[in-house]
Amino acid sequence: MGAAQLRYIFITLHAASGIISFFAGLSLLFLTIHIANKKLFNLYFWSLTGLIIFLAGAIIAYWTYYTNSERIIFSSLFGLGIYMLYRARNARQLLMTQGSNWKHGYISHIGFTLISLFDGFIIVTVINSGGPGWLVALFAIVGVLVGNRAIALAQRRVGDKEFASKE
Repeated sequence: MGAAQLRYIFITLHAASGIISFFAGLSLLFLTIHIANKKLFNLYFWSLTGLIIFLAGAIIAYWTYYTNSERIIFSSLFGLGIYMLYRARNARQLLMTQGSNWKHGYISHIGFTLISLFDGFIIVTVINSGGPGWLVALFAIVGVLVGNRAIALAQRRVGDKEFASKE
């Protein structure tokens, strides 16, 4: 099997893991009955982990074919992936301990990874469609802005329910 085929397999697994993680994360944050569902969280966490592992595999498989610029870009994306795992791990710690007001930090951590995943989907789609760089940047910025608004709404919704349950 050649490097191109191996890279294709890793990219396919990477994308599938990302889609699973994204929808599991959305369910955790926006379907309130699932916010503390540990099985769903594990699906989110381990598919996110798979996404990073498969990205590493794709990068390694094709490393000798990349230009120096591509090596920097893909290494940076891998670094972002590691940071996403760090945020997901922090969310897991909050879920397991469920201390005072844990849901706000939990939503923030998962929300960061969801925004990153969404931007990744958008960026890849625009690039693969032949879109110009400015359009990639525009969609990425809009993704961050809309994502931050959605996360704030989720935090506010949870805050309202926590407040109501204390009365």
